[in-house]
Amino acid sequence: MEGLRYFEEIASSLDNEEIQAWKQSGKRVVGTVCANIPEEILQAAGLLALRVRAPGIEDTANADSHMHRINCSYSRSVLELLLSGQLEFLDGLVTTNTCDHMLRLASELEANGRFPFVHHFSMPHTLGTSSTEWFVMEMQKMIEHVEASFGTKVSDRDLCESINASDRARGLMTRLNELRKEDPPRLSGAEYLNVALTGMSVPKERFCEKLEALIPELERRQPEGKGRPRLMVIGGGCDSPGFIDFIEAGGAWVVADGLCFGTRYYQGYSDEEAKDPILAIANRYAGRLACPSVMNAFDHNHIMLTQMIRDWRVDGVVCARLKFCDHWAGFRKLATEALQQDDIPVLDLEREYQTTGSGQIRTRVQAFLEMICT
Repeated sequence: MEGLRYFEEIASSLDNEEIQAWKQSGKRVVGTVCANIPEEILQAAGLLALRVRAPGIEDTANADSHMHRINCSYSRSVLELLLSGQLEFLDGLVTTNTCDHMLRLASELEANGRFPFVHHFSMPHTLGTSSTEWFVMEMQKMIEHVEASFGTKVSDRDLCESINASDRARGLMTRLNELRKEDPPRLSGAEYLNVALTGMSVPKERFCEKLEALIPELERRQPEGKGRPRLMVIGGGCDSPGFIDFIEAGGAWVVADGLCFGTRYYQGYSDEEAKDPILAIANRYAGRLACPSVMNAFDHNHIMLTQMIRDWRVDGVVCARLKFCDHWAGFRKLATEALQQDDIPVLDLEREYQTTGSGQIRTRVQAFLEMICT
């Protein structure tokens, strides 16, 4: 479909044509390495927040000399980008303490990079009032650092405009996600992920413009493949449309996800009428699906995931977790036990960041689909 080609092209590279045009106009780009970093702060300062990925990186030999291979392949792939000079277009970087691997990545990026601006955002690892207060204080620190580094001022009005821009994108992505409820879905899981990745990689206004044109085109689409098994994919660091396409090629539809590069990034809205925009941003981040590194969030996540499973009529869940990711390994065990009590089968796939598929994965996916269909 012609309308989807733009999103496929943008998602296929990090330094895309929209970023190049943004830079040529004299504006600046700041990378973020985690979905827990509030991009609204950067947008309010007139910066383009770019979610850092490593498309096309297959060899992490340079990074492996700095980070042991027991660090996840996402963190090593991002470091490889830095060491090979592919992050030089960034004007700054925001890191966080998602896990030990990300902390190690943060130290390597700061030690080996030459960014004029580097900020460490300390995310909370629990849900609750005190954690929301912590999130607010960290955002205030981030605003002060951004203002001092870029010679700008972030007002409440700027924050409200940034919230509105992000919420507009989230609203459009919600409409797009609704099209996956149909049988067959109006777009594949791989196509959805291309759109989702584009929204993390271009200015929000441009993204919304393109998405508003795409949705009516998809609503008129008449896809084939009715009656195929309907899957949800969860797991960390899964930003490969090729991997989702590989799963769907086995005869299934990926109709829902709990990915930080997918639905979780767009989930929920900030209260645009709130008197304190910073608190509104914090409450939105606390209300969506939480990262498995948030220690008391399992019940919160289980409720949200099971509701999504019902709403999107999911037949089975695929946990595509990165090798050596302890947080997702623990969540997978708890989720498998909880979902199986609800008669929802779970397939555990341990993968590397750049893995799109293999003979072993194909065999396991096929066996999983056969089990669902019997």
